[in-house]
Amino acid sequence: MYKKVLIVLTFLLPFAAVAEEKIPRLGSEPRGQRERREDRTKGHLLSEPLFTTAKKKNTTDGIGVNSYLWTASLETLAFMEKKKADPFGGLIITEWYVDPNTTNKRFKIEVIITGRELNSSALKISIFKQKKDSNGAWVATNVDKDTLLKFEETILTRARDLKVSQEIG
Repeated sequence: MYKKVLIVLTFLLPFAAVAEEKIPRLGSEPRGQRERREDRTKGHLLSEPLFTTAKKKNTTDGIGVNSYLWTASLETLAFMEKKKADPFGGLIITEWYVDPNTTNKRFKIEVIITGRELNSSALKISIFKQKKDSNGAWVATNVDKDTLLKFEETILTRARDLKVSQEIG
């Protein structure tokens, strides 16, 4: 019986140490103190890292794809409303965009970043274009290959610029 209690206490003792800090009831602690306490313990299990002797992997960001391509894609598509942006999967999908000067055409763009390397093979772009027909219905039309290549080159150039500016600065 005592052995069981001792085993249970051995496993629960580390958790009891965490409960040492008294947590005030919601709203009873001044806002500034609560934020400082949250900032102090943010990102740490049990308020301190468990294993501090191991070296961290060299990660420059918390996303699953090349961060320069991701940022460059978002900046290039800044004028369009985003339907979905998933930095872990490397997917950006825009809503349909209608240029105010030509209201009979609209575009939708999908960017997929497939890897962590900064090159064109890690970047897949699809541009969808529609025009209004005589009845006012949207009809799919072909996108000029040059438009697709210019868009890809714009993203790649911006990504390279971002990388160079980070390495210099």
